[in-house]
Amino acid sequence: MNFSNESKQLTKQLSKEDKKKNGIYFTPPTIIAKIIKVLFPYFKNIVKILEPSCGSGEFIQRFERFTKFNIDAIEYNETIYNSIKSKFKSTILNTDFLEWSSTKKYDLIVGNPPFYVMKKNQIKNNKYEHYYTGRPNIFVLFIAKSLELLENNGILSFVLPKNFMNCLYYNSLRKYISTTFKIIDIIECYQDKYLETQQDTIVLIIQKQNSVLNNSNYTININNYTIFNTPSIITQIKTSYQNTTTLKNMNFEVKVGNVVWNQVKDKLTDDESETRLIYSSDIVNNELSIKKYKNPAKKNYITKPGKTDLLLVVNRGYGKGDYKFSYCLIDTDKSYLIENHLICIKSTKDITKVELRTKYERIIESLKSENTKKFINLYFGNNAINTTELCEIVPINNF
Repeated sequence: MNFSNESKQLTKQLSKEDKKKNGIYFTPPTIIAKIIKVLFPYFKNIVKILEPSCGSGEFIQRFERFTKFNIDAIEYNETIYNSIKSKFKSTILNTDFLEWSSTKKYDLIVGNPPFYVMKKNQIKNNKYEHYYTGRPNIFVLFIAKSLELLENNGILSFVLPKNFMNCLYYNSLRKYISTTFKIIDIIECYQDKYLETQQDTIVLIIQKQNSVLNNSNYTININNYTIFNTPSIITQIKTSYQNTTTLKNMNFEVKVGNVVWNQVKDKLTDDESETRLIYSSDIVNNELSIKKYKNPAKKNYITKPGKTDLLLVVNRGYGKGDYKFSYCLIDTDKSYLIENHLICIKSTKDITKVELRTKYERIIESLKSENTKKFINLYFGNNAINTTELCEIVPINNF
């Protein structure tokens, strides 16, 4: 199943900068075929369809084969719009979906919205800000607006970045969806190839319903965070949480080190009598080492007061299938500070050093366990782990 000539030509015609800046990557026909297969039993109740970012028309081309549908489509990019505007029977508008106004409601809203993090000056209003934290990826706003345009029992089917399922920035939107919409399916697209991008994607298919919903096959709630995934992965994640707790529940907090070395170059020194500055690369085989750096400005000591507390630091590893934590228990009488590429795990309670060491050893054993390795690969894949996820999401075994 191949891309249309239109998709191939437009991919060549548009600059790489334009495609990256505006998140323009056309939907593989194999993904559209999977979507239609899932939606087909619902077609009898579908007449009005909206595609809010239609691109080269891959979706329109396939849905127009079903003559009963009344399709509205929107394409913001003028070059793409001029290329497709007269090639389909559907109504195609050249406008910004997020600023477009309509009183019409739809039975199906389908498509592949753009993916890119918006700049502050690109956010025209704050209507949907309660659905995300930080700067939004534009696809979040496409979802939020589309949900408003659905008829009762209407269906939304969007191709989305895979990290929508667990990125904490989008937790509020996932929580809203899980309590207000029926999740019909989540489709993994790991075998579907895009033109000019390796973006990992999924398809989220949900239906607007008024009844009390049970989406437990597709969701799990962890410390007030709502996580999405396929039923198979959700089952495995739930198993990973059996007989476990979290660092937060163990009364720990997780923060990055508070020294950015290249911002304090004037305070760095080779003088061993000063405070030791510990970098991520100093953790070798879970032990603290002294390294000589190629960059002469990067030094092992700093002329700032440090501390001598017992501390567990973690250096995040990368790579699906071989993801492992590198860690070190810092136990020294010499004062030290931690550089910001290391994560610090600190107790929030005033406990003895013996108690703290026992807890740290328990955490270390859990980080080394097969259960944690399995969870990391299921949940994160190739993505980095942030401090909140390590503190509140990653399971710690109850030994």
